[in-house]
Amino acid sequence: MRPTSKADLFAAIRRNSRTEGLSIRALARKYDVHRRTVRVASPSAWPAPRRKPAVD
Repeated sequence: MRPTSKADLFAAIRRNSRTEGLSIRALARKYDVHRRTVRVASPSAWPAPRRKPAVD
């Protein structure tokens, strides 16, 4: 089952990293995300908030 939100995705990545000991590359393949996303998800429980666009 695929996570529905980014917070769920981050939680699933952290859980599998901890319990199964999967590598960054294996986690990226499993969840079909970039390795950078896995690296960001590993230390933090929540994704960074979106930036608001600059209004000119």
